Amino acid sequence: MNRTFVISDTHFGHKKILEFESDNRPFSTIEYHDSELIKRWNDVVGKKDTVWHLGDVLFGRDSFSILPKLNGIKKLVMGNHDRYPCALYLEHFSQICGSAELRNCILTHIPIHPEQFRRYKLNIHGHLHSRKMEDARYVNVSAEQINLTPILLDKVIASNNLKENNATL
Repeated sequence: MNRTFVISDTHFGHKKILEFESDNRPFSTIEYHDSELIKRWNDVVGKKDTVWHLGDVLFGRDSFSILPKLNGIKKLVMGNHDRYPCALYLEHFSQICGSAELRNCILTHIPIHPEQFRRYKLNIHGHLHSRKMEDARYVNVSAEQINLTPILLDKVIASNNLKENNATL
């Protein structure tokens, strides 16, 4: 059975992320950080699973060497730090886009404007790292929010459905 996962803001190779997010990324070196994220990714994602990465994949051209080490069929929603030529990303991602629609959800890097919820049930996004939006229709899957590990899309949607059902009781 092929499964679909989501994650954002892995920031492979980004030394400063260890300072900016020290509570959630308690690693002494970026090499240790990167190896741990690879391990956590591969512990849950199988070779035939799909992973939607919602932006800010890596920093530094050398970090592209990490991508073949990650299990799954990778798809990318571009983030504000994904600034290399698309050809470099296309070597590792089967699809690259600015946003994607999946199961009545919109997948983005930066959260969408609230008026867009006329069209979508949820906005699954990244960009905010440790911060969250007040509105439960926004689901932040930045690595810091999900134990630095891709999370099943089904789990994200089911968790939101539980919140909705409890709110109406």
